[in-house]
Amino acid sequence: MLTERRQKLLQFIIDEYVTTAQPVGSGALVEKYDLAFSSATIRSEMVQLEDEGFITQPHTSAGRVPTDRGYRYYVETLMREEALPAELQQTIRHQFHQAARELEEWARLAAAILAARLQSAAVVTTPHLPQPRLRWLELVSVHDYLALLIVVLQEARVLQQTLALERPFTQDELTTVARRLNDLLGGKTSAQIRGQSALGGEADPVEHNVAEAAAHLLGSADEPAVEPLFLEGLRELLRQPEFTQGERILGLMEWLEERNLPQAIPAPPGEGHEVQIIIGGEHPVDVMRVCSVITTRYSGPSGLRGMLSVVGPTRMRYPRAVSMVRYMSSLMEELLGVYFA
Repeated sequence: MLTERRQKLLQFIIDEYVTTAQPVGSGALVEKYDLAFSSATIRSEMVQLEDEGFITQPHTSAGRVPTDRGYRYYVETLMREEALPAELQQTIRHQFHQAARELEEWARLAAAILAARLQSAAVVTTPHLPQPRLRWLELVSVHDYLALLIVVLQEARVLQQTLALERPFTQDELTTVARRLNDLLGGKTSAQIRGQSALGGEADPVEHNVAEAAAHLLGSADEPAVEPLFLEGLRELLRQPEFTQGERILGLMEWLEERNLPQAIPAPPGEGHEVQIIIGGEHPVDVMRVCSVITTRYSGPSGLRGMLSVVGPTRMRYPRAVSMVRYMSSLMEELLGVYFA
């Protein structure tokens, strides 16, 4: 445990470094924060903080900068989340109400807002079900012997496939088949549709073929690589002073590519909605250890769920970032509850 004086000094050092990106000296602290003790006393306390691993001196005669341990102590003990102004909340809500009521559009907008407001990269996954379920299907006549199968998932994603028919079907006949299958299969997963009892004993061959094709489409949607996500703010992130080295930029960009994002942004443990903060060297991927990652889940009453994440330098404004992530998560959950219950 740190003494009260060292806690205050650590908080001041972090606040100042986050703002300036420059090592913090004792003189600057005395001048800005009107401290009641001398620069000599502050220097002595800063030496103790350095000995305990909370701050470090980049080079001789420089001020101090926080370490990962210092940031960890800060977020767990000293940080007070910022209350988002009512005007900002109203602005964000207005942006969502102007957007189309589509899950991918919400995810894209959430990522764009987080990136712009925090000057960091943001990744938001489109709400999806752990196991995709059929909302409804439709059959559209293309030719006497050919139909287009349209499958709509519970999360409003649309998949389609052409089907060869064993005999000519009119559009009215195809509509009748689709209506019966919707009554029998609505809300079911791929595995449930493939179950032998799903259609009952009176289904004709075309119904079995359509059901099998629908199950196949649902199964393909269950692949992790298909899960849509949106990355915004990479340019804002790379403008930060920490990322001026070309090699560091290239490595970071490689790990923030879609194929690497599951490792770059680990999911929070468990099934809750806690905010996970990974700071610098705590990250399992070497290249990502110049960053901090803030992540949380969001979900709706129908089972739809996704993740929101912010990636920034360890010199991040944590109180605001955590508050923004929490607010966007709660807003996404609210929207899912209203429109996709």
